Amino acid sequence: MSQVSELETAPETIEATLNYIRNNGEKIFTETASPGGVDVRSGGTPDPHRVTIRNARNKEFVFERDGFRFVRHDTKMRDFFDEAEVRSTYYDEMEALVKQESGCKRVVVFDHTLRTADDELRESKKIREVVRRVHNDYTEWSAPQRVRDILPNEADDLLSRRFAIVQVWRSATPPACRSTTW
Repeated sequence: MSQVSELETAPETIEATLNYIRNNGEKIFTETASPGGVDVRSGGTPDPHRVTIRNARNKEFVFERDGFRFVRHDTKMRDFFDEAEVRSTYYDEMEALVKQESGCKRVVVFDHTLRTADDELRESKKIREVVRRVHNDYTEWSAPQRVRDILPNEADDLLSRRFAIVQVWRSATPPACRSTTW
């Protein structure tokens, strides 16, 4: 089935259980495994919630207002498992894309993470597992700290004004796969 026909036949809503973590007073953290390994989560109590998820593929979002956008982006990438190609090709593409979509003057690309729910692929390609719980990647403390880590000589100046950490996500093998065990 082509991607276009899949989008046209996708339901407007689905019901799914999302795994949250209830704060029980324990420190909540994830110990990130080495490539191909399995992350270890500690603290908190699993708190699954059944929710309605709405199909937003055909909706229009404004980056400045909504904090995200769906954008069609064709890539020259041939192999997302090739670290050198990702750095030499994809980083430049993402810099241009984020500049175009955000209007910012400067973009510094850092970190990229490949994830899969397929244990065999994860182990053979030495990539990370999917995160099977609702989470955020940055906090009020960790986002400025990331700027200090990446650009230590410029951090004070950069943090004195507006900055953003923009995450770009795509499926390396369209269409995005679905998992029933989140």
